[in-house]
Amino acid sequence: MAWGLEIGPETLRLCRAELRRGCLRLHRRAEVAVPSGLIRPSLKDGNVADAGTLSGLLRDLCRSGGCRGWVRVALPDPVFSLRAIATDELPASRPDARRFLCWQARDLLPFPTEEARLDFLPPAAGPDGRLRVICLMARDRILTEYEKVLADAGLRPAVLDARSISLAQAASASLSRGTTGLLAVGGTRTTFLVVQEGRPRFWRTLPAGREAWAGAGRAGLLREVADSITFCRESEGGGPVDAMVLGGLGPQAAEIASALAEWVAVPVTALDLCAALSAEGHPDDLIHWGPAIGAAIRSC
Repeated sequence: MAWGLEIGPETLRLCRAELRRGCLRLHRRAEVAVPSGLIRPSLKDGNVADAGTLSGLLRDLCRSGGCRGWVRVALPDPVFSLRAIATDELPASRPDARRFLCWQARDLLPFPTEEARLDFLPPAAGPDGRLRVICLMARDRILTEYEKVLADAGLRPAVLDARSISLAQAASASLSRGTTGLLAVGGTRTTFLVVQEGRPRFWRTLPAGREAWAGAGRAGLLREVADSITFCRESEGGGPVDAMVLGGLGPQAAEIASALAEWVAVPVTALDLCAALSAEGHPDDLIHWGPAIGAAIRSC
């Protein structure tokens, strides 16, 4: 049983969980609010305004949850870039493949590729016969910034992953077939993630959260999601999206799902992690714990 930790600009969430025979076992959990402005997620600039304050919050969180040592961590999506790189061939060894992919990504990142950390999924053939390699990239010094904060709190990160990818891991039972769009809505940001046969394929992050979805900005956000689906299909070779699930919208999920279904012309439902994880009896707010749970139950 492993610990999963979500570090976000609004909240830190920590849980100890495992998935056994398709059923979630959630043993401990704790959360603490993050002061405004302490964490400013960015792909290229420093994220943590005060490392000592964040380390102190993490120490308090771990003390209340009984956690120490190794954790699997979900970081804010804007820390990362998720891209599909097309290539005719890929070096056989993983270190050589990583160096090759970093070179291929040289025009995709707002910093020198020698400063990048890159992880990738096994390649898959695209419709044109070329290989498509899904890469998750981040700036080394930004990940190091988080790693130092974790170390100061007495924690050792086994994995650093993106929030929406960790949420998709928790929801994998709902995303394992076909091509599904996961709309993950947070307090200040929204990520649209396309998952194809259980594998992340494409994403787009929008600088708008729950308040925008609830207000006058909704029509513009619906258009952005519809345009992202079109871009993924036509420019990224992702194929059509078969269905969509929404996470993090609370009581307005059904209303927004209905509006989005009119825009994208596919079935749209609210994400039900209790059903996806066979987690009957857990609180209704389980969706808020999705990234931490997904981090905990993923295989390293």
